[in-house]
This record gives sequence, structure tokens and C-alpha cells, in this order.
Amino acid sequence: MGPQDRKLLNWRAGAAAAAIFAAGLAATWAAGSLARHIIHSNTQSRFSADTAEMASAVGERVRAHAEVLVSMQGLYASVGRIDRAQFQRYVDVLDLVRRYPGFEALQVLRHVTPDGLDAFVAEVRGDTSVDPRGQPNFTVHPGGPRPVYNVIQFVEPMRGNERVLGFDVGSNPAQLDSLVRGGDTGRIVATPPVKLLQDESGGLGFILRAPLYKAGELTATVDQRRNALLGFAAAVYRANDLMRGVLDARTLQQMNVRVLDRGYARVTSEGAVTAEPADPSATAVLLFDSREPNLQVVTPVAEVPIGIAAERSLVVGDRLWLLHFAARAGSSYEADQTIPAVVLASGSVISLLLAGMALSLMRAGRLSRSLGALDAEQRALVENPLAGILFTHGREVVRGNHRMGELCGRPPEALAGLDLADLAARPEDAVAFEAALAAIAAGGTAALELHLKCPDRPPVVVDAFGRPLFLQGRRGDGEVLWVMQDKTDALAVEAERRGHEQALHEANAHLIRLVDAAEARTMEITLLAELSSILQSCQSMDEVFASVQAYAARLFPDEAGAVYVLNRKRAQVVRGGRWGVPRADLASFAPDACWALRRGQAFPVSEASRGLVCDHVAGAVGEGGVPNHVCQPLIARNRLLGLLYREPAAEGASASALQLATMLAEQVSLALANIDLREQLRGQALRDPLTGLGNRRFVEDALALQIAGIAGDGRPLSVALIDLDHFKQINDTHSHEAGDAVLRAIGDVLRANTRQSDIIARYGGEEFLLLLPNTGPDGALAVANHLLQAVRSLRVLWSGGVLDGITASIGIAAFPDHVSRPDDLIVAADAALYRAKAVGRDQVVVSAAAPDLAGQQPDMSTLHAVE
Repeated sequence: MGPQDRKLLNWRAGAAAAAIFAAGLAATWAAGSLARHIIHSNTQSRFSADTAEMASAVGERVRAHAEVLVSMQGLYASVGRIDRAQFQRYVDVLDLVRRYPGFEALQVLRHVTPDGLDAFVAEVRGDTSVDPRGQPNFTVHPGGPRPVYNVIQFVEPMRGNERVLGFDVGSNPAQLDSLVRGGDTGRIVATPPVKLLQDESGGLGFILRAPLYKAGELTATVDQRRNALLGFAAAVYRANDLMRGVLDARTLQQMNVRVLDRGYARVTSEGAVTAEPADPSATAVLLFDSREPNLQVVTPVAEVPIGIAAERSLVVGDRLWLLHFAARAGSSYEADQTIPAVVLASGSVISLLLAGMALSLMRAGRLSRSLGALDAEQRALVENPLAGILFTHGREVVRGNHRMGELCGRPPEALAGLDLADLAARPEDAVAFEAALAAIAAGGTAALELHLKCPDRPPVVVDAFGRPLFLQGRRGDGEVLWVMQDKTDALAVEAERRGHEQALHEANAHLIRLVDAAEARTMEITLLAELSSILQSCQSMDEVFASVQAYAARLFPDEAGAVYVLNRKRAQVVRGGRWGVPRADLASFAPDACWALRRGQAFPVSEASRGLVCDHVAGAVGEGGVPNHVCQPLIARNRLLGLLYREPAAEGASASALQLATMLAEQVSLALANIDLREQLRGQALRDPLTGLGNRRFVEDALALQIAGIAGDGRPLSVALIDLDHFKQINDTHSHEAGDAVLRAIGDVLRANTRQSDIIARYGGEEFLLLLPNTGPDGALAVANHLLQAVRSLRVLWSGGVLDGITASIGIAAFPDHVSRPDDLIVAADAALYRAKAVGRDQVVVSAAAPDLAGQQPDMSTLHAVE
């Protein structure tokens, strides 16, 4: 080959190496760009998911507070008006500070017209339900005439909020707009960001208000809602407190958060939510900024150029909030450039090495072609420091290299002359040698695994490869070349790999168990949140029991249990609902039969205490005589309400199940306490406090039910109106204390001389009403005469002595004998009572039949008196 040929070959080799290097650099640049893109996309996706979760958390927190306002709407809708003590008690029962943190105060506003302002102030000042002195300093401020007043009547907590009592929030035009919008729509409406009257920190806040309407009024149209408007229930927030209650310190270290109020929200025809009016330059108010302690108004909203950011929209009380999130420098969202840099550096080095390797290979190829193939092969084999080389003639060893001597634990020269069987550590290795020699003699090759015998150490495991040896292009007579590779390290690596594989398998199994447990916990929390929302909407204990029974079967799928409540006399614990098939399935038992109800704490609390068996499960103990049950008392406001009883499927209850049961018990306790409070308030609204009888409203409801029951079936219904004779003289002569004693005694007489199905009420003043279902004129007359005699023989004991000689006048009317419509019964009975008074008192007068008494006085000639 001439110089020109060598030069051309060298140029081609250099060009090929340069092309390989350029291709490697291109691939490296593409890999680095792809790595940067993937890292940025993953970071942006993670940031978007985190911001969506935080925006959802803010919305959930505000919606939880809105549920409190909805419950207050329900309270006012069922009760009408409440006093300061009832409002305070209601807030205490809800335990808002613990269950709904983040708000500044709860308020009740009264909607008052100018002509009713003085009466409203007098009502608030005279409210002695909390303080016997009332609130003598209560005034409406700021002063000045206004078309209407929306005055703060109640506030909790009171401490730190005294300044807001009596404040007319409608005096602020921005707040007045939200009041009008809330009252007209019936929805919960938020105010624009405002400086709170009770907050001197300078920060901004906002107020959620829910309209309160008069009980029983129609609210279907805007005019009806305006006429029925009673006031507002309000939750007051400082923006910093609300947001910092949702955003933890770690979040604030990772990103900057801003909340901007864009005004009232509206939905476009395409379904999008935008500010009202839809003006991009509309003023936005910076409600919260995690970087600044003091908030300011900004117009327009400035966009801060940042690497990773997200924006979320949130509708709070009909107002549109924009939540801006921006990753902070140095946070976990900052793109890591290490991997792309490593990819570029390593790719460049690899490209350079590949180019050099290609150049070397091409040069080595030219060099190898210039050497003898047999000589190169022999030298490479014999001088190989990694593999053992052995030449044999038949079964006899001719020679071996240094590595072969190391494998056999002998000097290389000591190998010559040995039989192959002398190298075999086991009989089966000698047999394998024989089989390999036979295969090679047949013209093939042999590959086998052997254990080589070593004089001073354990055998060495090798992979052996044998082939015929060719000398000068011809096959030798029985000459064999053996190449042997030590497998000790490979076997150790394989054992280590198997160990790592087993450890990885176990770690994956543990991780799967943890993920399954986390998913189960998430499902439990979701179910518990659903149950909490349902329990707050329950109107009766039966609804509470049905809700708990449905959800407990899912929360505790491997358990059985029941909910028990104390009866009104608190002498028995009665089962209200159950799930599964409890072994201890008692319908009721005494409170002393349960250790948890005695102690007011969950039972059992330790392994040692499990030997103490509750009496109500003594007949259903587990294997070995040890009961497997958990008793969780239901307590609200330090008042024992009942028991949550569970029977875990396995021995002992897990810590997570105990924690879940504790949360469930709290929710059920709160629901039961709310229902009890509503029943108490309803009872106060329908009962006369002096006699304990029903009042006029109670009578109206009872009469409506009776009328609905007898419509179309012809059953009789009678009404008796009872009026005490000369009752004013008792008050004037003996004092109102004596008159109250007489009224209470008359109530006792009526209860003692009537049936359980009869309905008794104090109709007003000294007038009582008796509603007699399924009773005609004769039966009503007999009852009235009996009552008249009982009143005559009455002796009333009071602090001033004994009152006797009490008489009464009674008027009776019956359906269908005296009136054609049940609605006219009271009118007819009142006319008969008037006749009894007119003809001498202390007697019973029965109304005569009349076609229609609506708006008429009965014919006096048709009435008759019975002494």
C-alpha cells in the first residue's frame, strides 16, 4: 500500500469519526432539551395540582362556614325570634371555634324601619336572658335618619367585638349593596373587602351574610322576600386569619399567594364566570398577599413575571375571587438543571469516546489484517489475564497460562502432564469432561460448568469452553483449546441481585399496603364528611339513626354495632339504630350497666381493663371469656346523650378505627344535641309557661290536624271554651300571685279530668280550651258538667292563704251537630260561652245546630243552660 492509499484511508477514518462525534452531540442536545421539557412540564403539572387543591381548600373552608349560616336560617325559620341567651347557647352547641376556625365573629342583624327603631332598641335593652340588667347602653350608631336600618343585634364571641353592637351596617354604601342583593335573592352574599370596625390592625376582611325571613312568610318572589325580611346572619372574617388558617408555613415557603376581589360574579351565556360588569379594567381589591402584612387596593391588577404561576377563580358569596399563585425562588417548584447538565456533559464525553473508539477500531482493523490470524489468536488467549487457558492432547494437559494456574491453585508449570480428571472436584465434573471431549472429537465444540479442584482451598466454579485447535490451517490430532472463566464473582453478584430483588419485592408489597391503607383512610374521611353534612340536616332522631346505620356499615364494614340514646327520664339507654348483627343486641339497658357511660370515656382504654365486662355485653363475650367490644359515650356540651357501641371483627380495635369512631361519635353527639335544642325551642314556642298547657298557636296547629283527620269520614269533634268567673276580682283583691296560683290549679284540674287523647290549652288570660276528638254533644256535655263540679270544689293554696268558691262558665259546640264546618267550632263555642256568662255564669251552655256560624252570633233562643 502506497503513501497515497494510507493517506486516503486516514482521511476516511477521520471523517467517519467526526460524523460519529457530530451525531452524538446532536443526540445529546436533543436528550438534554427533552429532559428540560419533561422536568418543566412535571413541575408545572405538580404546581397546578397543588394550587387547585389549595383553592379547593379555601372554597371548602368558606362553604363550611356558609353551612353554619344556613343552619341559623333554619333556626330562625323554625323558631321565629330568639333572645341573646338562645343565640349564645346555639353558638356554644355548634362549637364553632374548634370545628370552623378562621372567622372573626358570628352576628345577627335586624332589619328595622324608622317607625320600628325605638321599639327595637327597647327590645334589645330589655333582653335580660344573659345579664339581669339587660343592655341599657345599647344604641344605634352612627346616628342620623335613614330609609331603613340593618343593626347588629347579637355577636359572638362578645369579647373584642363590643364596638360593633348597635352598628348600622347599611350606613356603608358598599355593605348596603350586599345587604339589598342578599335580601332580594335569598342567597348568601359576601361584602366587598372592608376594614372591620373591631379590627385595628389595618388589614382587610369581608363578611358573609345570609338573609333571615319571618317564620311562616312566603319568600318565592322578590317582593315577598322584601316583605318577609327579618334580618341577616353574618360571619365576619379577617382575610389574613382565613387564608393563614388554610395555608400552612410550608406552603408559604414554597409560593407566594394573592387573593383579589373582582366584584360580584355573573355567568355569561357560554357558562363562564366573570366579574360584574365584565370590564377588564374594573377595580380589583387585593384581599390577601402572603408577602405583605398590610393589604392595599391596586388598580389595575399588576402581572408579576414569574417562571411558574397559576390562577384560580373562586365564587364566594356571589363575589368573584381570583387566586394568584407564584412559585418562589429556591422552592421545590424551581426547575432542577442538574439532570440536563449531566445529560449534556455525559453525552459529549460518550460522543467523543465513540468517535475515538471508531477511529481506533478502524486503525486496529488495518493492523490486524497485517498480522497472522493464528499468531494473534494464540497470543490473545495465552496472555489473557482474565480467562484461564488450557491446552490438552486427549485427556493429558499440555500447558496452561498463569490465570489457569491461579484457578487451580498450582504454578502454571505444575499443570503439564496432569489428567483432566485430576482437575475435577466432583465425579460429575469428570463425567462432564468426558462428554465434552467426545463432542469435540466429533467435530463440534463444548460448553460446560465445572468445579475445579484446588489443593489448599475450596473448589472454584468456572464456565469452560472447548474447541479443536487448528495449527497452520489444519485441525490438530486430539489437540484441544480450553478457555475457562471464573464464576465466583458472577455467582456472588447473582446472589446479591436475588437478595436485592427479594428486598425490592418486599418493599413494593409494603408500599402497596401503605397505599391501600391511605386510600381506605381517604374513603373513610370522605364518607365521614358526607355523614357530617347529612347529620346537620336531620330533623329527627330517627333520621339521625338511619343516617348512622347507613354510613357506619361502610365506615366499619367488618364490624357490627349500634347507637343508643338516653330516654327523657335518663333511666334507660334505648337502641336507636344498628349495623351488622351485634352479638350483644339489647333493645335497652340501664346506664349503670356500661363502664363507658359511668366514666364518660371510651371503654376499654387498655389491655388490663378489658377484663372488666360491661353488664350489657356479659352474655356475648368472645373466645376465652374476654369480650371484644368498644363503648364510646356520646357527649355534647358536657351532657351525656347516649352510647356508640361497636364489636370489632378481630381481637382488639385498631388505633385508626378508634380514631374514626371518636370522630363519628362527635358528629352524632352534635346532631343529637341540635335536635334536642330545636325540640326545646319548639316546646317553648307552643307551651304556656305558667300552666304548662299548650298556647293559642298550639291550639291552632292541633285543630288543623284534627280537621284534616276527620275530613270526609263523619267522625264527631267537640270544643269546650272554659272561662273563670270574676277572675279580675281575684287579681284585684288577692294579687296576681293568687291569680297565677288559680290558673295553675285550673290547668291541673283539666289534666286530671280529661282523657289522654283530649287536647288542653290556655287560650288566653283566664280562658281555657278543651278539644275532644271523637266526642259528640252528649259526651262533651258530660265532660263539661264534670269539670264544672271539679272547679266548684277546688281549694287553691297560695302564700296568702286558701282560695275557694271558684266557678267557671263553659260553652260547648260539636261538629257536625252544631256547625257544618269544623273551622266554625271555636266561633260557635265562644258564642255559647258568651250566653253562659250572660245568663248568670257558673254553668254550661251548648250551642244549637246552625247551618253556618261563620261570622254570626248563635240564636239565643236555641241555647239552653245546665246548672
